[in-house]
Formats: sequence, C-alpha cells, structure tokens
Amino acid sequence: MVWPAERSRLTFVVFLPTILEDMGFSSINAQGLTAPPFFVSFLITIFSVYVADKTQQRGLTIITTSTIGFIGYILLAACETVGVRYFGVFLAAAGIFPSIANILPWVLNNQGSDTRRGTGIAILNTIGQCGPLLGTNIFPKSDSPRYHKGMWVSAAFTLFTGFLALCLRTLLVWENKKLDEKYGRKVDPHPADGVDLSTQKTAVAEENYGPSFRYIL
Repeated sequence: MVWPAERSRLTFVVFLPTILEDMGFSSINAQGLTAPPFFVSFLITIFSVYVADKTQQRGLTIITTSTIGFIGYILLAACETVGVRYFGVFLAAAGIFPSIANILPWVLNNQGSDTRRGTGIAILNTIGQCGPLLGTNIFPKSDSPRYHKGMWVSAAFTLFTGFLALCLRTLLVWENKKLDEKYGRKVDPHPADGVDLSTQKTAVAEENYGPSFRYIL
C-alpha cells in the first residue's frame, strides 16, 4: 500500500511546478502556486489523522482520501480548463498526503511489540522510497503540457492505494472476529456508568497479542 502512495506523493512534489508552468503560468508564479495546495493538504492531513485516531478507523480514512486524490488526478488528466485543472491539483494533494500520514501509524498500531514496530517502519520506508523509480519516468517532457500518461498512471496508483486499504481492512475485520471468538468481546477500558469493572477480566501489563488486543481498522 505504501509503495503506490509514495509513488504518487513523491512524483507530485517533484513535478508540480513543471505541471503548473505548463498550464501557462510563469516559472515564478508556478512556484508560488504550489503553496496553496500544500497548505490545504497540511490542514486535511492533521484533520484526517485526528479523526482516524478518534474513530479508530484508519482504513476508511485512507479509502476516503485516496478517492479524493483519484478524482483530482482525473480532473488533471481529462480537463483542459486551467481553473479546473488547478482545482484538481488541490484534490490530488488533499488525497495523497493524508493517505501517507494514515498509512504510517496504521502499520505501527497493528504491530505487537517494539521490535515489530521498529522492523515494520523500516520495511515500510524502504519499500516506499522505491516509488520514485517509476514515478520519475512517467512525466517525460514529450508529454507536455497535459502529461496524460503521468496523470492516468498516478490516478490508477492512487485508486489502487484505496483498494489495498479496503482489502487490508476487510482482512483485519476477519482477524478481529477470530480474536473475539477466542477471547470474547474486548473489554471497554472506559465503560459506561454502572458497569462493575471487578467482574470483567482485563489483562495487566500486557503489551499486545493477548486477550485485550484487537487490530485497528
């Protein structure tokens, strides 16, 4: 999942000034016009991570943001009006960066020990940084000014990120059901008023992979 997401993100960062310049903006203006989409994506990234933390639904968050990014790339690939294409830049940025921001903690949240978390983030970043191997070759100057191939490939990879998030979430739902069957329903750490915690079995000093562990969806 991280590889297609990183491929879209790194390619977007590298080629956005060129894409804007080929829309008809001067070089200086193109550089300046990269700032608003990045700022909007920053705000949406903070908001999406907060919502995902509160709801414990990182998979659905990634699916949503990937869909937004996919729509943005479709506008960039299919439309000719500069205003619409620039709006597509906002949507693409608002989809790519929040997806990455939620993929990273999703991996860490679902590892059962510090060793697994450390190994997981190392593997994740190693695979993710291979994205530019493809990304830097799909926006050749010969495709200027529309860069159809690069836009369509980026749209496909962004949608693929959402599809993989859906597949992983479905798998984790199934795994959680198996854990429920084995250990019973997970005890609510903040029960409603009137619930006697003394009658509920809880794990003490348990790190993960025990009766109280469930995968974050």
